[in-house]
Amino acid sequence: SPHMARIGNSVYPGLCPGDPTCRMFGFMDRQGTPTPMMARSMLYRLIMHNRRQGVVANETMWREVYSSKYQKVRIFKVLKVSKKSRNWLADPANRICDAPGSWYCVGQYPPAIQPLIDSRVSFKQLEDFNRGGGDSKYYEQYMKRMSGESVSNEDRAAMLEFYKAYAPRSKDQAAWENTELTTHLWNTIKANDMDGMRALIKTAPTVVHTRSQDGRGPLWWAYEFGRPEMRKLLISSGADADAKDGRGIAAPELDPAGPAPKKKKKKSKRKSEKKDEM
Repeated sequence: SPHMARIGNSVYPGLCPGDPTCRMFGFMDRQGTPTPMMARSMLYRLIMHNRRQGVVANETMWREVYSSKYQKVRIFKVLKVSKKSRNWLADPANRICDAPGSWYCVGQYPPAIQPLIDSRVSFKQLEDFNRGGGDSKYYEQYMKRMSGESVSNEDRAAMLEFYKAYAPRSKDQAAWENTELTTHLWNTIKANDMDGMRALIKTAPTVVHTRSQDGRGPLWWAYEFGRPEMRKLLISSGADADAKDGRGIAAPELDPAGPAPKKKKKKSKRKSEKKDEM
């Protein structure tokens, strides 16, 4: 879940670049479709190893040694462990003990992973948020993102990529479900954020076909909120004005100004000529 990633990102900030809330680490629907970041993660691959089609752990690095009956507990053996690191850890000279010859030795990380360890932010620092210390910039970004505010161009780009993962592949493949994307689209249209919608469509053109659980989508909301420019943008980008929601209602039927008047059919010249002859 994003919560796990947020904990890791608070100690190793590079895990979720540009997004302190780590919304890109999660699932896109109730069927458990992972976001791209989740699908790439070691955690997902080990948990879902041979449980979901196409998901397997790297067999050159991991070997499954135990799984409980319902696969709630899974144990993997780490393969190809560095012999150099093993020998370094086994050397008594590299142990940090509370006294010479003591059994209490906290040990150290091998030099190969020291750059990663050096990049961490100590948990004590993070606790300083409550006392006004610590990494105030990270904390500021975190709080602004949690409240829905954009904090930087990098952050906006990261979030657009996140919403892109929720976009349907095509009009015909648009599932009817409530997601992070439907919520974002509804808020964007309510706020009449034209620049935000243009950026989203540019990143993921098929967002115009997104449908919520009741069958409605961005075009319905653009009519509901009375957003004529938003309607034009969505229709010119491919939104289907004839599509029906779960109650059989098309988006134009929600226009506060009422449905557009039907055009009168013009009489054909041939019929008017016959009337004249009579």
